[in-house]
Amino acid sequence: MRIKSFAVSGVALLTLGGALAGCKDSGSDAAAPTATQATSAAAAPTESATATATGTASAAAGNGVAGLTAAEIVTKAKAALKDAKSFRAKGTTTEDGQKLNLDMEVRGTDALGRLSVGTATVELLSVGGKQYMKPNAAFWTTLGGLKAAEAKTVIALMGNRWLIVKKKGGDLSSFFESVKVDEILKPAGTVTKVAGKQIGDYPTVGVKDSKGGTLYVATTGAPYPIRIDGGADGSFAFSDFGKTFTDLKKPADAEVVDLNQ
Repeated sequence: MRIKSFAVSGVALLTLGGALAGCKDSGSDAAAPTATQATSAAAAPTESATATATGTASAAAGNGVAGLTAAEIVTKAKAALKDAKSFRAKGTTTEDGQKLNLDMEVRGTDALGRLSVGTATVELLSVGGKQYMKPNAAFWTTLGGLKAAEAKTVIALMGNRWLIVKKKGGDLSSFFESVKVDEILKPAGTVTKVAGKQIGDYPTVGVKDSKGGTLYVATTGAPYPIRIDGGADGSFAFSDFGKTFTDLKKPADAEVVDLNQ
């Protein structure tokens, strides 16, 4: 449950720009119709006052996770998140002095979201076994490794279309792997049960990772993971459990650029 392992792989997108400088499009250079944009982020749960320590009678009367071991709580949280079928994960982390903001909709093995570093933003989409990216202009010049003239060429080529990325495309593929439930909630070290706290509407129990952050799991209703607090590494909040994300869908052919062709 390391915050950086969840988001930092997106930083490796910085290396993708150089490979695009001389690309050719098999179709027209005219911009295709605008692709469906990611919806605005749902508000992350707000944290209120610290709740009573875990293991109390009231907590035990909930869904039962407060009485389990730390490892068992993590297992229950993974199962609940998988059973939900879909969820949103939103948060921030810092890597090499840069603040990364991430907002992802996840549905099974599909995901749609946005990663930003300052004014540089890249939309990410994985659906139907294919992966896509859509960087903004600032991405190409500040993070993509392209000179201004090269960035202008790429922007003209892509328009507002999605760029297909090879599924075995190294760092970007690793990013999509990192949003899988088993990876998000995978402890990096030894886990220990700690006191929970009230987070929005959720009373929780805490699970501290010796090499990562603290996972807070709901003790009433389904034992969903509600938040991972990573201190200086940042934090991620989970919400929209079971929501139908209508914008998480395969883009039309006219909204895609395939550089392999």
